[in-house]
Amino acid sequence: MLINPNDKWYYDTAQGHGAIAVAEGDLLPLTGTSYALHPSLAWLASRYNTNNDVAFVRGPGENVVNEFSHFAAMDYRQVASFTGAVSSGWLGRFNDLLAPNNPFASISTQGVHPALVGATTSVLSVPNIQYFDFNVGWQWQNDWLTAWQAMSAPGWPAGSLTRSAELSLSDTFQAQSTIYNTWNDTLNATFGSDQIGQQLAQTAMMISAGVPSRSYVATYGGFDTHGAEVSAEPTLFSQLDAALQAFFTAIAHTPRANDVFVYVSSEFGRQQTANASLGCDHGQAGVDILLGPKVKGGLYGTAPNTDPAARLDDALVPTVDFRSVYATILNHLSGNTAVSKEVLFGTYEDLHCFA
Repeated sequence: MLINPNDKWYYDTAQGHGAIAVAEGDLLPLTGTSYALHPSLAWLASRYNTNNDVAFVRGPGENVVNEFSHFAAMDYRQVASFTGAVSSGWLGRFNDLLAPNNPFASISTQGVHPALVGATTSVLSVPNIQYFDFNVGWQWQNDWLTAWQAMSAPGWPAGSLTRSAELSLSDTFQAQSTIYNTWNDTLNATFGSDQIGQQLAQTAMMISAGVPSRSYVATYGGFDTHGAEVSAEPTLFSQLDAALQAFFTAIAHTPRANDVFVYVSSEFGRQQTANASLGCDHGQAGVDILLGPKVKGGLYGTAPNTDPAARLDDALVPTVDFRSVYATILNHLSGNTAVSKEVLFGTYEDLHCFA
C-alpha cells in the first residue's frame, strides 16, 4: 500500500518483494516525501497531495507477544489489552464514558464488532438499512408489534431485570424506526456494490440523516494474500479507494462533515519476502491511515527497518504501539487525555495527527 521505492530491500529478489513488487514507474508519488501509493489508490494519493488531510502511520503493531495468528491479533487490537481478562472493546469503553445508554452510540455495518462492545452501550448491527425492519407475517404484525410496544413502556422499578428488558425493547423500537428512515436511494446509487462500498454507503446514509453516533465500524476482508497478491490487491485497493471517495463526497454537505474522519487499520501487516505462491505470509508491523478535514496530513511514526537482520521471522518489527493510534483518536474525540488513559488502561503517546 505505502511504498518507499528508494528502499533497496523492497525490490530485492531474495529477501524482498521481488517478483510481486510494484514497478516504480507505476507508483503514485506522495508530494514532499520519498513514499508512494499502490497504483490502485489514485483518489487517496490525490487527496493526500491536494487536501493535506491524509495521515499515514508507519509501523503500527504490538511488541508484547508478537502475535502471528489472525484471531489472537484481532482480539488484542479490538480489546486493546493483552491480559485475556477484558471482555469489552476499546470503542465500547469509550462510548460507555461519553455516551452511556445511547442506543445509537456504537454501530457496526457487519455483525456485532468486538471493538464496539461496552458495558452500558449496546451495539447496533446495520448491514442494510433498507431491510432494517421487523420481519413479521402480515397476519400477526399488528398484534405482535402492539404487544411488544406495550412491554417497552416504563412501569417497573429502576434496576430490576424487568426494567432492563423494558429499556432494551424501547431502545430497539427507537433504533429500528430511526435507522430504517435514513435509507436514501440517490445516495446509495453513488456507491459500488462491493463489500466495502456497501458498508460505507450505509454509514454515509446514517451520518447524512443525523443519527447520533460517534462510532461506525466497517469490516473489509480478503487481504490475507498468502498467494496471488499481484492479482488480488488491485481489486481490493481500488474498491477501498472508490468507497472512500464516494463516502466523503456523500457527506460533504452534511452539517457535521468537517468532524468526520475515517481510520483504516488491520490486525497486522505482511512479511517482507514474497513466498513461492507469489504472496506474503503473516507479518507484524503494518500501516494505518487517518483521513478527514480535521486530520493533519503527513507521515507519522518511524518506518520499520527492512534490513533482513532487523526483522522478526522475516516480519517487520513494529515501531508504533497500536494503542498510541487509539490514544490519538480518543484524545481528539474527547478532548481529554484522561479518557484515553481510562479506556486503554494506561498512557500512550499522542501522535498529534489532528489539527
